[in-house]
Amino acid sequence: MFKDFFKRRPESSLIYILFSIFFITEIIDDLFDHLLGNSILHSLIQIFLFFLMFYIVTKTSLGYHQRKINKLIPEEFMLILQAIKSAETKGTLINQRKLRSSLNITKPTCKKRVKSLIESGHIISEEIGNNKYLKLTKRGNSLIL
Repeated sequence: MFKDFFKRRPESSLIYILFSIFFITEIIDDLFDHLLGNSILHSLIQIFLFFLMFYIVTKTSLGYHQRKINKLIPEEFMLILQAIKSAETKGTLINQRKLRSSLNITKPTCKKRVKSLIESGHIISEEIGNNKYLKLTKRGNSLIL
């Protein structure tokens, strides 16, 4: 039941999670006040629950935003952006030939997709020597989490 709820309405499920965690923390807070009064253990549990809530909220919202981005940009283009990002993090440059071999796509397909990403402003083609290398722009970088 909850799994379906999260899939259909991720923004509503986020609010549901926040209220649930808040409610649980209030129950635990009351319980510790009755049993122990104010103690270090009580404070540690509150801090732990806060970080747990923060972790759940960020994971849920990041997944939600990633799904929205994937709807805007097809997966085939995201794979190209991720391959370029991967090469950049390794400190290497990537050209269309390396991109084709890493993604196992044909030359015309690669050329069309790269051209589309260049026109949309997600990547640039930089000529160094006789080779053209692909680099992410700020716009392309912002799509990869």
